Amino acid sequence: MSYTYLLDLYKVLDLRINEIAGALENGSSLPDDHRQRLCGRRDCLESIQRFLEEHYDHKLPRRLQRR
Repeated sequence: MSYTYLLDLYKVLDLRINEIAGALENGSSLPDDHRQRLCGRRDCLESIQRFLEEHYDHKLPRRLQRR
C-alpha cells in the first residue's frame, strides 16, 4: 500500500492550519463570528491531524514518521 496519501494529507492539513493561524493573527478587524468560525475550523483540522498521527503514523516508514 502506498503511504503517499497520508503524507499528502499531512501537507494539506499543515498548510490549511497555517493559513488560518495567519488570518487570525493578521485579522484584528475580523468580526467576532468570523473569528469564531476560523477558530472552530482550526480546532477541527488539528483534531483530524492528531487522529491521523495517533492511528496512522506508525504505518509510515520510520524515516518519515513524525516525532
